[in-house]
Amino acid sequence: MNAVLHDKLFMRLHELPVLAHLTYDEADPYAVRVAFTDGEHVYAEWRLDRGMLREGLRHEVGEGDVRVWPGWPGVHIELCGEADFTVGEQSLGRFLDRTYEVVPEGEERVDVDALVSRLLATG
Repeated sequence: MNAVLHDKLFMRLHELPVLAHLTYDEADPYAVRVAFTDGEHVYAEWRLDRGMLREGLRHEVGEGDVRVWPGWPGVHIELCGEADFTVGEQSLGRFLDRTYEVVPEGEERVDVDALVSRLLATG
């Protein structure tokens, strides 16, 4: 059975508070899923690179659709060059630390057979 971690964090989209549900699934060890909600409805869900989020705590990373960098008032996560979310560095760092306790860096494994089966099943 795979370990799955969940956390809820408040982020800011420009000046508006947004509730974000973070999910890390050991079966998808390179990704953190972020679902932006109002508490009832999911408005958008992104699959972000775990390593990129970790690096973004220290310096700017990414290009294209996703960029992450430390700043004020927290870590910036920019999506599609338009949506600039900020999240508390300590909150994001604690969540990422928990993911690395479950699957340490360099020990990520992907079940390729299960992935191929899932892709074939969805057509």
